[in-house]
Order: sequence, then C-alpha cells, then structure tokens
Amino acid sequence: MSDLPPEASGGPSIGGQTTQEDLRALASRLIEEGKDWAAAEINVVTATFDTWSKPVKIAVPLAVVAILLVLAAVTVFVAAFGMALAYWLGVAAGLAAAAFITLLAAAALMLIAVEKLKRLDR
Repeated sequence: MSDLPPEASGGPSIGGQTTQEDLRALASRLIEEGKDWAAAEINVVTATFDTWSKPVKIAVPLAVVAILLVLAAVTVFVAAFGMALAYWLGVAAGLAAAAFITLLAAAALMLIAVEKLKRLDR
C-alpha cells in the first residue's frame, strides 16, 4: 500500500466524492472506448462487405443472362423434339407430347429437390 493519505492517493475522501468522480470517469471512458470499438467494428464489416460485393455485382448479372440463355436453349430443344415427334404423331400431338415429357422431367426434378429439403429438417 501507499504511505500517502487517502485524499492524496485518489482514495475515498469526505463523503466519498473522489470515489464517485473516479467511477464517473471510468464509466465515461468505458462508454467512449465502447463507441470507438463499435465504430471500428462497423468499419471492418463495411470494408469486408465492399470487398466481397464488388465481384458479386458483376457475377450476378452474368449468371442471370446465362440462366436466360439456358432457358431459351431448352425451349428450342423441346420445340425441336416436338417437331421430330410430329413426323409420327402430327404437329400438334408432337409438340404436346414434347411439352408433356418436359413437364414430367421437371416434376421428377422437383420431387428430388423436395426430398432433399425434407432431409434437412431431420
């Protein structure tokens, strides 16, 4: 311990004024350091998001265009398949058969997806 009296060492004084002032100063310092820490964390998160989002801003539109091109190609493929079936079934029946077969394939894929999602719940 210190050889100084409590008033000189920053300890309690008359009515505990020094202790209350020390606690207020400590609380004020903690609040300011907390604000600084929160601001620094926000800056880190913002910088991380900016670094991550710049490539995504380019990739997402490219992926959307690619998906649209795939859908167009599938449409052309189904129409060509229908025209090939039209040789045996007639134009209307061939296109209808191609659309029906495509819908069956879509339903099968959807059932597989639903089963995989059901397994996630367990």
